[in-house]
Amino acid sequence: MWMREDIKKRIIEKVETVVERIEFIDGHLSDGIVWDRILRKAIYKEFQEAVDAASDVCAMVRRWRNSSAKDNYSNIDFLMRYPGI
Repeated sequence: MWMREDIKKRIIEKVETVVERIEFIDGHLSDGIVWDRILRKAIYKEFQEAVDAASDVCAMVRRWRNSSAKDNYSNIDFLMRYPGI
């Protein structure tokens, strides 16, 4: 199935966001997080942004498959039922 270039570009941007956020978390996750509230909140925010971007990708792929995007959980369930999308 053909995908519009603008949608493909947006999905790539979202995936890059996920990778960047996870790399930040990986680079800063340490035992110090227990004592450093600012670091803990930064890690939480990066994780939240990674999950949001991944959820956006799920919704975009679902719409691309001509199925209306719903909530995050149903979008993920939809994609899990159709491996190879």
